[in-house]
Amino acid sequence: MRFRLIYEGELKASQKDPLDKQIDKLAEHKQSIRKKFHHQLRHLWKTNWFLSTHKVFAGDYGVSQSASDTAARWGASPNDMIPLLEAVADNHCKNVYRFVPLVRKNWRLMCSLEILFLRRDPPGSVVHAGDLDNRIKTLIDVFRMPKNPNELRGNERPLPEEDPFFCLLEDDELITGLTVESDRLLAPPTGNKDEDRRQVCIVVTADVRPYDVTTFNLSFA
Repeated sequence: MRFRLIYEGELKASQKDPLDKQIDKLAEHKQSIRKKFHHQLRHLWKTNWFLSTHKVFAGDYGVSQSASDTAARWGASPNDMIPLLEAVADNHCKNVYRFVPLVRKNWRLMCSLEILFLRRDPPGSVVHAGDLDNRIKTLIDVFRMPKNPNELRGNERPLPEEDPFFCLLEDDELITGLTVESDRLLAPPTGNKDEDRRQVCIVVTADVRPYDVTTFNLSFA
């Protein structure tokens, strides 16, 4: 499964991850970007045939089942099944949110990212472009589910259109490849030097693949 996600706007640089119970100063900033991708991923789930039509038994939507569990389903009615989306959301309830990560560990999926990074800096100098790497770190944090309430500071409750809330990754350790192509953003500046420097246009190509193919995750191949 291959698709693209787009973000235009301000992207601030992350430094180091906050320790437990420390305030993440970029929490609101990251969640505001996460919301942009939420809308795009929600449309992906709506328009992809497998994601929008597949149904499962509640709490039993992993890539494999024990023989006893399979046998117990033989006499079950299809009416007992629920949409895959709802099963995922009900199993990722955190901090009053219901998250729907697409790339999940127990689906045996991995994800590689190709990032086209348009920024105000001169073209080239990918390695030595100031805080470029730290801005990419912010982006990676945005793609995964928030891990604790600290990461939802200022967004403690989801809006009606954010239930469920769609994310790309269950955990950022599921990223197996990352490439970044950097170039100059040619959109006219606004005149605010600090804000203009943080303005970016990003196109992310996500390639989601099974690393252990099953009859379930074959649809992602």
